[in-house]
This record gives sequence, structure tokens and C-alpha cells, in this order.
Amino acid sequence: MLALTATIVLTAFKVIVGWISGSAAVFSEGLHSFLDLVSASISFVTVQEAGKPADEDHPFGHGKIETLSSLFESMLLVAAATVMVYEGVLHLIHPEPLQYQGLAIGAIVFSMLVSFVMYKHNDSAAREVESNALEVNALHFLADVMASLAVIAALIIVRFTGWLWVDAVMAFAVAAYILIVSAKQVKAAMLELLDTQLPEEEVAQIRFVLGSFKNRGIETHDLRTRRSGAVRHIDFHLVCCERMTVGESHAVCDEMENNLKLIFPNASVNIHVEPCEHETPECHKTCEIYASRKDLRNIP
Repeated sequence: MLALTATIVLTAFKVIVGWISGSAAVFSEGLHSFLDLVSASISFVTVQEAGKPADEDHPFGHGKIETLSSLFESMLLVAAATVMVYEGVLHLIHPEPLQYQGLAIGAIVFSMLVSFVMYKHNDSAAREVESNALEVNALHFLADVMASLAVIAALIIVRFTGWLWVDAVMAFAVAAYILIVSAKQVKAAMLELLDTQLPEEEVAQIRFVLGSFKNRGIETHDLRTRRSGAVRHIDFHLVCCERMTVGESHAVCDEMENNLKLIFPNASVNIHVEPCEHETPECHKTCEIYASRKDLRNIP
């Protein structure tokens, strides 16, 4: 709600100052803030929806709504960059002296400070709840900060040199930065929608946890991972000694799941248990269960 309020104030402030001063860079910033307003509104709704528990119609939860939200918000950034380029071109072709330059500079400095505070607030919240929507919203505010720095530079240069083309060039620079940020987010959202596996460093952490059970004669294979919103889905096959009881193998599954959730608290872990059917003369040395029990298959 705080992000939504701050964005409304910034949008109105920068659009009015941009219109009064005639600065393409300030106007572009106002347009960017308007799209931040749309983004903040979407995030406010989707974060609440994504947090709803799984139900009959959505057995895997509602996490994908966050991914769709982040994709849509990223596309809004692309649209904003396009309009900024258009405005910059118009000002290059038909340059006009900037009015109230001091007011424009003051407005952008104020905007930059507020945007930085909101970036830190949203980034902290996104990390805490692992929300894609909040992460993109934080990036909107970070883009505002970087864009504001460029706009301030443009306004100062124009004020002391009279080079009106600098204003348009800075609008292009802001658009380029926003396109780079949005392209990364579009890629991340698309990969998540396509159920791409988790990042290599996270998969390595999962494999390390599973590998820690090998000294108990337990093996795993067919590891599959994906992410849906803040939830990481992890499933694999677990090979246990065929002499283990159902209760014992289930206890191992619980232990594995608990260890994984120490690293990924919101993980959903699905384990398929299989009996080890490769009996060898070395089993009594490598498997404590095998060595400590009679062969259940020979019990009358």
C-alpha cells in the first residue's frame, strides 16, 4: 500500500512538472512513474492472490499468477521505453527551450530520493517472501532512481550550455536502461512459465542434501525442479534397501524433506520410493539395514 501511495504522488508530480517545463526527459520520467503506478497496483493484488493456499481447482497453488504479473509488468516497461524514444525524437526534430528548469531539477531530486526509499522497501519485502511481483516492482523504483540521475544530468547541462538536444539524448538513455532491465525480467518470467529447472546453484544445494544420505545406503535419481511464484517444487526418486519397512522409508523421506526445507522454506517436496533390487555380496558391508536383518523374502 505504501508503494502504491508513493507512486501516485510521484506520477502526478513529475507529469505536471514535465508538462510545465517542456522537458522530454522529465515527461519520460512521469510516464515511467505512471507505469510504476500500474505495476504497484497489480503487485498489490497478485501478491495477495498468490499467497492463497492450494485448492481443488489449483492443487499446486496460485504461484503462477505472480509470474504472469511480473511478465505483464515487464512488458509495461517496454511500452514505456518505446514512448520515451518517441518523445525524444520529437524533441530532437522540434527542440523548444525548457521552462522552469530549477523546478524541474528539484522535482527530479525529490522523486529520486522517494524512489530510492521505495526501492529498498520493496526489495527487502521481495527477498523476505521471495515474490517475483514485488521484485519487479522494486526494479521499477530502481529504474526510476537511475533514470532520475540521467535526467538531472541532462537538466543541469541544458541549464548551463543551452544544448537542447541533450534533453532528448538523456530520454534515449533512460529508455535504453529500462529496456535492458525489462528484457532480463521478461526472460526470467518466461523461463518460469515454461517450468525451467531451478538455477544451477540451487540445484547443487539440493544435490548436496540428497548426497548426504549416501552413507546410509540410500540413493536418489531423476531429480526434477521448477518454481511457481515463491514455491520451489522438488521431486525425485529415492532408492531404499528392500528390507526397510514402509514406516522406515517414510521416516527417511521426512528427514530429507525437512533438510531441504531448512534451505528452501517454501519448497514442495515430492518423493517416489523404490526398493533396491540390486543385491550384491557387498551389501552387508555397505548397507546397515541389509546387514542387520534377515532377508524378509525368506521368512515363511
